[in-house]
Amino acid sequence: MDLLSLAKEELIRMIYLQQDTIKALEAQIIELRARLNSKDNQQDKKTIPPFFKPSVKTKNKQEKKKRSENYARKRDIPTNTVFHSFELCPSCGSKNLGTPSVCYRRQIIDIPISSKIITENVVFKRLCFSCGKRSFPKPNLSTHTLGKRRIGINLMALIALMRQEEDMTLPKIQNHLKTFYDLCLSEGELVSLLHQTASFGEKEYEEIKKHIRAASVVYADETGHRENGKNGYTWSFSNKTDQLLLYRKSRASIIVREVLGEDGSDFNGVLVSDFYSSYNEHKGFHQRCWVHYLGDLDELCQTYPDDLLVKKWAEDIRKLYEKAVSYTGPPGIITKPYIKEQIREHKEQEFKEELTRICRPYIFKESKVSALAARGLKYVSELFTFVRFEGVNSHNNAAEQAVRKSVIQRKISGGTRSPKGSHTREILGSLFGTWKLRNLNPFKEHCTFPEFPN
Repeated sequence: MDLLSLAKEELIRMIYLQQDTIKALEAQIIELRARLNSKDNQQDKKTIPPFFKPSVKTKNKQEKKKRSENYARKRDIPTNTVFHSFELCPSCGSKNLGTPSVCYRRQIIDIPISSKIITENVVFKRLCFSCGKRSFPKPNLSTHTLGKRRIGINLMALIALMRQEEDMTLPKIQNHLKTFYDLCLSEGELVSLLHQTASFGEKEYEEIKKHIRAASVVYADETGHRENGKNGYTWSFSNKTDQLLLYRKSRASIIVREVLGEDGSDFNGVLVSDFYSSYNEHKGFHQRCWVHYLGDLDELCQTYPDDLLVKKWAEDIRKLYEKAVSYTGPPGIITKPYIKEQIREHKEQEFKEELTRICRPYIFKESKVSALAARGLKYVSELFTFVRFEGVNSHNNAAEQAVRKSVIQRKISGGTRSPKGSHTREILGSLFGTWKLRNLNPFKEHCTFPEFPN
């Protein structure tokens, strides 16, 4: 294009077009530069290794929160102390050293591994030339062994602990004693030791029965057991400080009568249990387990996931339970005990009426929730006892945990072989379970049985 031959008007129009083009290109250049800078920054971030730490400290760095307690490991009380210090200067050999000061401390924890200790007591008899009689002393060894056995008290306690608390089988106990103490004991001797240990715990076992009957709340449960290949049941009655185990061939209500008395006459507290019918024998205060009831609700909802009626009814039951559990008791300004009891009793009645209102419409017609609604009405008087009495749980988890040890032993050993073995297991289980609830050392408690006979 020959610009010299163009008219003035055409040149002016071309200039305006070029200015518009320049402005558009400048805007495009700015946009492209911004994109390029963002890509460069991303590439820089990717190239920085994850372990790189900048040397410059940030100005707005927040200070670490100080802990209210020091979580460092506490030093144990030493049983032996060894001091390390120079008598001569390691540099020049001079004896002119100052008073020592502690540089640092280091503890080493270990246990002694020793063989068995066999103490032979030799008793001599001697002839008296004056009266012509031979006599010999009778040393008192009751602090070392039981009866005429050759096994000491500490070894008996260790065997009972391994059998009951550590769930070790007889062959494993034999292997342990052989490995660590070079001691060989037969299975028959181990069984005899366990029977004798249980016989010495009879008195304390009876005391546990008395404590259970005198408790303000007792948690009960049962699990299967086998004796000589035949099915039976291990019953557990426990509270915060005591546990009573009984092996019986029956799962009937006669066991509840045996422990708590006829119609609960020997027990004035609250019995917490599941919905098993044998516990209906107790006519006193009763708390049924809400965990079992809510578990059946969840199972019903899983069976009918699209049924709105089931979902709505189960949600109403859960809300009522959560409301009851969140109740903390009368206001703190009320100090008179009998007024507190009246308020709690009135609150319990409110929850009973609410549960009745939720369940009653479904027991007179066929519905998917009819069975659970009928159970709620049947046990309505025993579902909110925890609201009336302070310190009573709404569930039976304590009994489930107490009977867990018996379940583990049943799975390991398959049961016992004789009535004597079952009786030994129920006594040892009660003793060790009680010691555990009281936070006592079972080994030390076993070694200090009161009045060991000789």
